Amino acid sequence: MEKLIEQLKAFLGNRIMDLKIKGPAEVDILIDDKQPLEPLASELRSHIIEIVDENTLAKINLVRADGTLADSFSLNQ
Repeated sequence: MEKLIEQLKAFLGNRIMDLKIKGPAEVDILIDDKQPLEPLASELRSHIIEIVDENTLAKINLVRADGTLADSFSLNQ
């Protein structure tokens, strides 16, 4: 899970506020309210295979600063 966090941080850079491990295979990506969600979510979905191992199992949550779940998807479905 730590490797996944490192890879996501490297890919997303300063476009996010923080990354938090929510569970054994679940990650919350905190996004500022000013950050457009759709382009970020679309880019992450398109490139996730390039930044993580194809056997990685995890649920990715895109969460706004106020704690509202904005989007969610799973790896290796």
